Amino acid sequence: MMPYVLDHLPVIGSFTYFLLLWWGYGYYALRRARAGDRLSLSRAMRTQRELWSARMLRRDMRMTDASLLANQERVVGFFASTTLIILAAVLTAMSNATEIAALIEQLPLIGGSTEAELVLKLFVLLLIMVYAFFKVTWALRQYGFASALVGGAPMPDEMVSPEDKARFIENLARLMDNAGHDNNGCLRAYYFAFAVVFWTAGNLAFVVATTIVVLILAEREFRSSAVVCIRDAQVALSDDVTAESLSRQGPGTEPEQT
Repeated sequence: MMPYVLDHLPVIGSFTYFLLLWWGYGYYALRRARAGDRLSLSRAMRTQRELWSARMLRRDMRMTDASLLANQERVVGFFASTTLIILAAVLTAMSNATEIAALIEQLPLIGGSTEAELVLKLFVLLLIMVYAFFKVTWALRQYGFASALVGGAPMPDEMVSPEDKARFIENLARLMDNAGHDNNGCLRAYYFAFAVVFWTAGNLAFVVATTIVVLILAEREFRSSAVVCIRDAQVALSDDVTAESLSRQGPGTEPEQT
């Protein structure tokens, strides 16, 4: 057993590095979003979703809200169908591992892989795509649930307490936020799947590709101009009607309308 582990130590080490970076980045991104004390795409989007939910309760006509949710479902559905296509492609590659391994060995500056190693790496890629499929389909279902909540939202002329409004805003925003996190999990799996593709070129290429993927994800989620624009575009309601502010109001009081 020990000689086998020593012979395959580079493979085990590079794969462990891959798993640690994937898990570590996801954990850090979630903690940073929940803390809210530093710039984060997920945190900025959560605030926008709360504002969206609060403003929707003031509108009599909500076709725009339904259309926006339907558009989000279409985007997520595209990734769901794409993931199935990739799954089929990986299964096809696994059935032709001998030819693919021979082709890789002929490429210049490529370390290559044995047929057994290639099958293992393709199997890892298959597991990543299965994970991505479960993530994206759950995100798709949650956006469908959010559509049902929008359909059942109270109208502006209904006698609804501020506490009930705050509870609705909080839960609708949280549901869309959870769907967004699961969709991000699918997209993150796509990024790390690219790193696994480079694993066929050798363990060093795998480690370098994994590191680059994490740096790209961090730059886009924490430092990109898109995150700054989303944060700076936040416009608070004139009477500051958010889930937090509504919950602080006394029972039976409606927010002042302007």
